[in-house]
Amino acid sequence: MTWDFVCASHNQIENLLTSHRGAEITIRQWDALIKGVRGAQYIHPSDHCSNMNNKGACDCALTGRALVKRLRRGVYLVL
Repeated sequence: MTWDFVCASHNQIENLLTSHRGAEITIRQWDALIKGVRGAQYIHPSDHCSNMNNKGACDCALTGRALVKRLRRGVYLVL
């Protein structure tokens, strides 16, 4: 199951993360980056994650299209 607004935000969030590829970001940094995205307060890194999945996550989760990888609690690697 995915939430439409989470998948709809994928490209916009991907563009915002472009300059951060290869960097580790915290949830607080993620929130600051995506602040202007519609529904941002409901979108978490794990919604676009390569190695974990939330209920309602983007269809990119657990695929090669994922935007981040969870390294440890609250810290993600931007892919």
